[in-house]
Amino acid sequence: MRALGTTRRDRRRDGLPIGLAAGALALAGAALGLGTPASAALPTVDVVDNGHFNQGNRMLGWSCESGRVLPPSDAFGVLEGFPTDTGYAGCTQTVTVEPNSVYRLSARVTGPYVFAGVTGSGTTDVALWSSGTDWSVLNGTVTTGPDTRTLKVYFHGWYQQGPYRISAVELWGPGQPRTTCTPIPVAESPTPSADPCYLTPTATPSRTPGPSGS
Repeated sequence: MRALGTTRRDRRRDGLPIGLAAGALALAGAALGLGTPASAALPTVDVVDNGHFNQGNRMLGWSCESGRVLPPSDAFGVLEGFPTDTGYAGCTQTVTVEPNSVYRLSARVTGPYVFAGVTGSGTTDVALWSSGTDWSVLNGTVTTGPDTRTLKVYFHGWYQQGPYRISAVELWGPGQPRTTCTPIPVAESPTPSADPCYLTPTATPSRTPGPSGS
């Protein structure tokens, strides 16, 4: 019994219980900036600009194949793509992200072989697709690498397939809140060039663009 008592005293004197030791290390790491990543302190936001296609000329912020992706006249907040024999009617946008962080991509789509995804993660990129006549929502997640500061969000159709439609492209994760705005009708904006939410008139396509994109 005396030897047992000595052992207990030695344990208390020579080392901390495991739980207390782990807590002390966590506090030390936080004090040295080695604990939780800085991105954890940022709010969760949608880092895509104009992902609902309701700002500017409705394609503001997106780089698209000229003449092949445009807003349909009968659906506000939607883009329509017309793939050809040589192009798949795609759009891309580069967004700012945080390293070592998880982002959730979603997009509402309809049409034959419509794709949405993210590249440049530094880890495993995400690529989603759907084919159907009804609207469906694509969902996926991507984790950024330790040096990743930007991602490229994209969507497109497929060669020689019919037109597709897409709306509500979102990428949610840690980031800085962006200034939002409400689109202003054409007749109510005296200085459209100074207003990022000014809605410019969009010509309605009279036919499906041909291989030249016209």
